[in-house]
Amino acid sequence: MKTGHLLAYFGHHKAATTWVSNIVKNVCTTMGLRHSYVSNEKMFDFNLTEFVNERKVDFLIYSNAKFKQVEDLDSLRGFHIIRDPRDLIVSAYFSHLYSHSTHNWRDLTDHREKLEKLPKNEGLLLEMEFCRRFLEDMYNWKYDSSNILELKMEDVISNPYKKFLEIFKHLRILDESGFGLKATIPYFLPTLTNSLYKKRLVPLRTPLDKIPAEKLLGIIYKNDFSRKSGGRKTGEENLKNHYRKGMPGDWKNHFGEEHTRLFKENYNDVLIKLEYESSSAW
Repeated sequence: MKTGHLLAYFGHHKAATTWVSNIVKNVCTTMGLRHSYVSNEKMFDFNLTEFVNERKVDFLIYSNAKFKQVEDLDSLRGFHIIRDPRDLIVSAYFSHLYSHSTHNWRDLTDHREKLEKLPKNEGLLLEMEFCRRFLEDMYNWKYDSSNILELKMEDVISNPYKKFLEIFKHLRILDESGFGLKATIPYFLPTLTNSLYKKRLVPLRTPLDKIPAEKLLGIIYKNDFSRKSGGRKTGEENLKNHYRKGMPGDWKNHFGEEHTRLFKENYNDVLIKLEYESSSAW
């Protein structure tokens, strides 16, 4: 099914890409959209436009996104999520040490062996350099494309229902008909059981031109942090779980003076461009 646009989600390593990708995949399955996931340029032989056209992709999921590969895509409507680079580094440190798959990622295998030999403080310093490529991708992104909705991970996870409604409205595939006075989160949480569909109060169509707002909210609920983390709430930490903590500002619990100094020397311009800080006085 074609929507008239190439739909796309652009993310970055350790910026909730697994969580967001799962939601997008669930939506694509519901709507009958053909989706493709890519995480690096080798997967599409360094030509993303050709890859999308050959596979007749409806919805592209591109983690570790590089704008130079995105800018030539035709008829694009997408969204892009960034994260505080300091939290990205802390999240990457624990993930690279314990939980992230090393399949087809030899650099991570070598990096993990180094991390395992270091105390946390030294490991975080090493992680700052390992993550340089990911921070550069966020820095080099073009943030003024009218067809790409720009979001911060911190805002999305703090109010996922509101933000994903905003995202899919921007993509022009959100059906808000019947989404009126009763359209509150408590009212639509029961869609987890698809009760509206079982009673045929919302007619099913295959494929769907747009996803009903209440169905989208049900998908988001199914992908809630507590469900993916085995029952833990946001902020409850499990160091060895891929969904470790989910709490913005966690870098403050792990950065010492040396980490702060080194980060400012290398990446303070990234923080300022991404509007996480306005100067080096943090």
